[in-house]
Amino acid sequence: MIVNIRRLVNIFLVNIFPLNLVFKKFVNLVKFLIASKFKTGSINYLPISMDIEPTTGCNFRCTMCQVSLPDFAAKNMDIETFKKVIDDNRQLLKIKLQGMGETLVQRQIFDMINYAKSYGIVTETTTNGSLFNRKNIELLKANKVSKITVSIDGATKSTFESIRVDSNFDTVIEGVSLLIEQCNKNLIRPQISAWCVLQKSNYHEIFKVFDLCRKIGFDDLTFQIQLSSWGQDYWVDKNKSMQINFNAEQVQEDFEKIRNLGKKNNFNVRIFEENALNFNKQCQWPFRSSYVTVDGSVVPCAPISDPKVVTMGNIKEMSYEKIWKSKTYDQLRENIRENNLDEYCKDCYREYR
Repeated sequence: MIVNIRRLVNIFLVNIFPLNLVFKKFVNLVKFLIASKFKTGSINYLPISMDIEPTTGCNFRCTMCQVSLPDFAAKNMDIETFKKVIDDNRQLLKIKLQGMGETLVQRQIFDMINYAKSYGIVTETTTNGSLFNRKNIELLKANKVSKITVSIDGATKSTFESIRVDSNFDTVIEGVSLLIEQCNKNLIRPQISAWCVLQKSNYHEIFKVFDLCRKIGFDDLTFQIQLSSWGQDYWVDKNKSMQINFNAEQVQEDFEKIRNLGKKNNFNVRIFEENALNFNKQCQWPFRSSYVTVDGSVVPCAPISDPKVVTMGNIKEMSYEKIWKSKTYDQLRENIRENNLDEYCKDCYREYR
């Protein structure tokens, strides 16, 4: 019995955390947890998770996304840039492959996932759900992706396709249903989550989205209540016409109802408020993670995700550790602690809305 337990532990360590990296990951995690718990202000650790943008190419033109702009350029992260990010960050426990583009249009996406896995790094990904054919589903399963988040921004064809321009609602629902059906055949499978970006054009379907996602078989559902401005005035202004008033009494009542529905039906519902901050609930991105764009630029967070707005440095030009511990990054952190926010941060804070 003891031998079998040891063998199982060994298998777990070798496949999840290669033995030569266990100590490195453990020490960094302890430093991270101590700094987070006691708010030491000392950045003597590296992130334990990171968002990496594999592509900006997309087959949709969603109304609230930068890809919808006529001059937006589609690019792929090359595999060498991805490997540089991972090689500089072997302490990572998790990466999320997401960005302006659709993850599955990146032809090297499974090479990226496999490379991260070889260093004991778990991968999550976000997708629009349009490319779930049997081949891609089998590759997602084979590469042991831990979580797949699918955007479901409407419960009817007309609403969904008016927001997710160039999409086909039926194709997405059929593909997601196939994904869940195939993954459910395995005892160990990825968490499959739905994500709905609430706005005026789909808010009337909030309960229908709940019903649809539960019926399809998602594990959970998240409602994002604030549109991203990407740190740009253009989107701040545009979002004013699309943004719901999440402080309105009726909206808060609806949120409470849908949370209770989730509990009643054993279906986890979350209201995402991490980009609805205030001076007492400060941004944690620069203390916990980074967003690396297709060209290797290190951007402070996913809600900005655009190196033309702000960048801390480029992974091709210097090590990630130098970028993470640079004076530029430290100044951003200090500004957040002091609530002396840079312009590109302000739209996430209620004091500036």
